[in-house]
Amino acid sequence: MNKIEGILDKSDYEDYWDFINFHIDGYWLDEKLDEIYPNNMYKGLIPTLVYWMEQEDEKAIVWKRILPDENETTICPILMCPDDNDFSCTLIVAEVRNCGDLIQWKHIGIDKTKKWEAEKVGSTVEWFDKFEELNFSKSDYLTMLETFKQQLPIDKLLIEEHMKEWNDKKMSR
Repeated sequence: MNKIEGILDKSDYEDYWDFINFHIDGYWLDEKLDEIYPNNMYKGLIPTLVYWMEQEDEKAIVWKRILPDENETTICPILMCPDDNDFSCTLIVAEVRNCGDLIQWKHIGIDKTKKWEAEKVGSTVEWFDKFEELNFSKSDYLTMLETFKQQLPIDKLLIEEHMKEWNDKKMSR
């Protein structure tokens, strides 16, 4: 059984604030992907469960697919580029299966979908062959999701504060 947590992580880039990140079996998911697949710039990708995703329809897809109904499988975007905060750039997806008391990430891969509609994400995926299936207890998984949910209003306030400061500077010119 793998252990998944949502833990506050320091951004790899000074332009971004800290965020809740996927911590699995003692490693950050983006860093593990970068270690297994070097030179693909996976380190520094951020979870799609953060508040600052740009597109509302994309946010809805992520939250709809991250926990499928029991005995269902979805393809869920899990990591994205922090520059764009949407599905348009590097996007890592997981095949998520709800087995009742067990949540599986059967495969992880990079989304290659060409269509720009949020619903189409995950229709074409290049699966990573060196990344093993991950199996999480439903309890741990729900706790991880709750950690992300609790961070959403905090991040909303940070963004609103940042935008107010930016607008104040702009107006004072």
